[in-house]
Amino acid sequence: MKLVYSIPGKLYYIQQFLDYPTYKKIHYDVFRNNSISLNSSEKEWVKGLTYGFKDYVKNSPLSTNYQPLQKIKILLETNPFCKINFTKKFTPMFHSIGDGAGINWHNDYDYKYGITYYINRRWNKLFGGEFLFDHEHSKGFIPLVGNSLVIIKAPFDHKVVPVMKPLVPRKSIQIFVK
Repeated sequence: MKLVYSIPGKLYYIQQFLDYPTYKKIHYDVFRNNSISLNSSEKEWVKGLTYGFKDYVKNSPLSTNYQPLQKIKILLETNPFCKINFTKKFTPMFHSIGDGAGINWHNDYDYKYGITYYINRRWNKLFGGEFLFDHEHSKGFIPLVGNSLVIIKAPFDHKVVPVMKPLVPRKSIQIFVK
């Protein structure tokens, strides 16, 4: 586990988050297993989140009993950078962002934390899909790197740049903590 960037108390970008066998299991489940049924966010999300994009983010609820999620949860509770308390309600989901889809500026104000775990093993910077942020005097982006994780403490302004014709969609696990 390696902290690559942080805005203390607001954003933490951690690479090499999980051990390789757990990361490999998630990658297999998402890209090879085909048992995940994805739904369009078109009717679920407020219009502002998807305004101007030519496609919608697809997602699927993730069982809290999913074994790799249990490992992610333990590491989030015990990591040295930002310990997350899961005594409150949390919502885990798979997200898939394909060609032309993205997420406009928002701040996750309904939650205490928003967490993104990146699954894609390879990603070209020409594919888009970066996580942009704008917080007081700090503005920037987080690249899409497999087996990395971004933790934000809400409210925190951020967006996902539209994905531009990748061979495979941008895949992640999203966890929202109340």
